[in-house]
Amino acid sequence: MSETAITGSTSDDAVDQALSALAGLEDHPLRDHVAVFDAVHGALQDRLADAEG
Repeated sequence: MSETAITGSTSDDAVDQALSALAGLEDHPLRDHVAVFDAVHGALQDRLADAEG
């Protein structure tokens, strides 16, 4: 994934903050990716639950 795709704004601060964790991930060992993906997924699920009320 390119850094440009990650740094674009979604106009939602919570989503932008969650996605910012992906920046530079390609520089980390593959074994670290799962934990980051899990954290981002959880943050996005929480934001979606908040949006649904």
